[in-house]
Amino acid sequence: MPASMGFAWERVTEVYQNCSHNARIEVIPGQAPCTGHSSVELEDHLCLTPALISLDFMDINNPIEVIHDVRKRLWIERVNQARVAGHMTSWMSSLHPKKLECRLDCKALNGSYNLCQRLRFCDGTTWLLRMPIVGSVCDEYADEKVAMEVEAQSLLRDKNVPVPGVIVGGLTAANPLGLGPYVVMDFVEGASVNTLLREQQHDTRWLRDDICDDDVEFLSRQFARILLHIFQIDFPTLGSLPTPVTVFNAPVRPLTFKAHDILQTGGVNTFGDRTKGFADTADYFCHLVNQDWEQFQRQPNSGGGPTVTQAKYAAFLALQSVAPKLVEPGYASGPYKLVCDDPGLTNLIVRSADDLTVVGVVDLEWSSLAPWWLLQDRLNNYDTFLNKEEAPRFLGRYLRNLDVFKTVLDEEEARTPGQQTMELSRLGRHSEKSGSMWLHMLLSWGFNHPDSLPFAQLQVRLERERWKELEEGHHGKEAREFTERKLAELDKYDETVERIVCMQDDLENGKMTIEAFVAVLKVV
Repeated sequence: MPASMGFAWERVTEVYQNCSHNARIEVIPGQAPCTGHSSVELEDHLCLTPALISLDFMDINNPIEVIHDVRKRLWIERVNQARVAGHMTSWMSSLHPKKLECRLDCKALNGSYNLCQRLRFCDGTTWLLRMPIVGSVCDEYADEKVAMEVEAQSLLRDKNVPVPGVIVGGLTAANPLGLGPYVVMDFVEGASVNTLLREQQHDTRWLRDDICDDDVEFLSRQFARILLHIFQIDFPTLGSLPTPVTVFNAPVRPLTFKAHDILQTGGVNTFGDRTKGFADTADYFCHLVNQDWEQFQRQPNSGGGPTVTQAKYAAFLALQSVAPKLVEPGYASGPYKLVCDDPGLTNLIVRSADDLTVVGVVDLEWSSLAPWWLLQDRLNNYDTFLNKEEAPRFLGRYLRNLDVFKTVLDEEEARTPGQQTMELSRLGRHSEKSGSMWLHMLLSWGFNHPDSLPFAQLQVRLERERWKELEEGHHGKEAREFTERKLAELDKYDETVERIVCMQDDLENGKMTIEAFVAVLKVV
């Protein structure tokens, strides 16, 4: 069925009748929504004024971000109107098999990519409505994002992974409120590991340093069991998930977190021809590394000063030569596995703060079929140059937690039927020894730079002298000309930002409507 037709799919769980049906999803009052990231309550009345341009992060294409921010606020206003007017509850009641009345059970909550609204029916049943946030998710890929998440959840329920049951979902054309694609799921009663155990003062997804070792081991052991279930599923080709449930017409090349983020935040489309597949793992790795190169080349503010620009230039070209050499030989041509681009303990829902038994696995939106790698913790945000004190501390904690995970993974794999070869544990050890685990973090994340913690650790693993040899030849005339071009682009970009700041003043003073503001931004 063509993706553009707009259809709804119902009771996905009926396709997998042998699965457990006691899974719910992550959203409880005052805690984080499904994305596993920091969340805020959706206010009933929002000031529709774009946030001031941020100059703190060079890789954010600020003019594009301002447009997204305005569109997000306008969309949120429409969501609020649907909530207040009762249209949302009427819609959900119409989807109930018995057409029961329901009410909003808390304020809407939003994370990085999704808005979630809990609804309670008169018989006590609780549903969760989840919609991609306009402005955070690219319109062109919102339908695909929802379809892939539904397919991933359906597939994992068949393997007894406690993911939420999907009740009903639909693409953009199937939403009667005109708010985009949606999925309605069973709701999990529990607590998010993301909000229970994370370091609030640093606003990161890291587990707090004061959590007892027994709790870390208990959570890691459960996560290892989940990964072992997922690892048992083999696929013959790289790319998008099969779509037996949604019948979505997915392209061959997958919708990844990295490519989407580069497009939505940086304004550069690095997907390439999505009708073409990949020859093997090395080909896929090269494609992912090339996405960093394309973003660096084409985004006007991706460089910085001459030194930073030249360092990135040499590092990305060196990385292109390294990536295909770090493929695990036994998986050079498959089998391929179900991979979520944003996994970790923060995807887990537990019973309570006092009982860390996992009752739900959530946030599978960036899922695809890819070479398997281990523990994609987000160390990319730590800069070894700017964070000279914090980066080593987080690296040490990461490695300590990794040691715990390796131990429990060995133990769980040894007692898992059909896993006596200890293949997942072997892959984990190979990934650490070869240094490919640092490469994998770079491959799954956009806006990389040579001072990031994974990039620095990859250089250490490959030995600094060897890395310098790889960068040789990338500091000559072509590098200087490239740097001059990037500096000129940055000057023009800065001029554009100054004009937008002036327009923001007019918007705030009532001299320009928000619609006119967006129209001007599109042609700036």
